[in-house]
Amino acid sequence: MCFGMNRIVYVLLLCVVIYTVMDRAGAPPRQEVRGQAHVHDGDTITVSGVKIRLFGVDAPEYDQTCKMPDGSDWACGIWSRDQLRRVLKGRELRCVKRTYDKYGRMVARCFLGDSDLAKMLVRDGIVFAYASFSRDYIADEKQAAVAGRGLWQAQVMPPEEFRRQKRQN
Repeated sequence: MCFGMNRIVYVLLLCVVIYTVMDRAGAPPRQEVRGQAHVHDGDTITVSGVKIRLFGVDAPEYDQTCKMPDGSDWACGIWSRDQLRRVLKGRELRCVKRTYDKYGRMVARCFLGDSDLAKMLVRDGIVFAYASFSRDYIADEKQAAVAGRGLWQAQVMPPEEFRRQKRQN
């Protein structure tokens, strides 16, 4: 009798597990996430467990260096990441999904209050407008370049080109 009860309990437990997995598998993907961000690099964050690539911008890679006017090397990839950390520190972020990239990351437009995070980052020269994917921040990038803000004070290989060269080597 005891063996029969255990068997019933196991079967019921298995049914609950299967139902839970199936229910989540059929759930629509999240359209919006909110919370504080963990910063990976200048254009990639995690919010509420969702890895997000910021829409419309491109940051120097973490291991990328740039040349300052005096010829010295500048760890601009680390700088970009650190500036994003400074901007987001302790603040609530809202990210709205646009699509998913080939790495499975949510590509999203993120906001601090009503302010477009990517627009702020481009205007401050922390990241570049990613013209291959969006023209939304081109005017903001021109303002940053003319003012020599952030990355615009140095010679920077476009991050897309840096990644391409890295793959070839």
